[in-house]
Amino acid sequence: FIMTVRYTNLPDNKDQPFGGAYSVHDVFTVNHMNWLIREFTSNEHDPDQIREDFTNFYRQWMPSTHKLYGLEKFTEACFTQGTTESFAQFYIRYRNKRLRLAHGEYFYHQMMHGLWYDNFAWISEEEIEEGDVVLISVPFSDTGDVPSYLENLLIDCDEKNVPVMLDLAYINIAKGLTIDLQHPCIEYVVSSLSKVFPVENLRIGIRLQRKKFEDQLYVINEKGYNYINLLSAYVGAGMMRQFTADHIYDTYKDAQEYHCRMYNVDPSPCVYFGIDKLNQYPTYNRGNDTNRLCFSRIWDGRMNE
Repeated sequence: FIMTVRYTNLPDNKDQPFGGAYSVHDVFTVNHMNWLIREFTSNEHDPDQIREDFTNFYRQWMPSTHKLYGLEKFTEACFTQGTTESFAQFYIRYRNKRLRLAHGEYFYHQMMHGLWYDNFAWISEEEIEEGDVVLISVPFSDTGDVPSYLENLLIDCDEKNVPVMLDLAYINIAKGLTIDLQHPCIEYVVSSLSKVFPVENLRIGIRLQRKKFEDQLYVINEKGYNYINLLSAYVGAGMMRQFTADHIYDTYKDAQEYHCRMYNVDPSPCVYFGIDKLNQYPTYNRGNDTNRLCFSRIWDGRMNE
């Protein structure tokens, strides 16, 4: 994590009780994950069927508790190693453009800025221009909410032909969100199960887009070749079949409200987080006017308050 701090404006607070952003390791999801791993290794499986089951089920499961207008147009789907593999391909494709990020964004993107993108500007500090490329998390990494400026940002990107990737990694720890994906600037929609279930080390994600762009991810997802992590795809599909897309939100909403009252913070739309708007907990500041507290490791006993 020292390298992360060196290339970002983010604090090293993974050892703090409310630091980072982690899934809940509860007994029900952990036990089912372990059962799926044993079941996969004990039987023969059709690799193409595993991939198709995963992508088809994810495309139905992910939006089932939200209003994601236009998602049905993103017909091309790839299994990915979490969202990170999708990010890497996006950065390779648009490496010659000016990178635009929001303050408080996920550390990986801030590291990309620090390591590789000399041509860079924060979204809040300069207008969107032709030649830019935008990557933004929705719900946003720093707040767990849909950014208030998202629609205007996407309209600007439409008008100036700026490619956008939306990172929906947090969407299934929230419920009832409305996001307009019909903007032509949106090249990719990506998500993963790493924050929903205790599968972060299995790296289970999806990339969606409207039309095929034949990069490395498409090659390894090809039918008959199928060079993906079949165990992870199998476990991911099994977890989604067992637990509804609002399972985590509904299970922990009361606990979120309790801890937000205890620490005098506001509940985030993402159920793991409390948002400190009074600067009571500056240790957890990520570069904006609020501070993000993550309760998940308190709930499963990995951290003490």
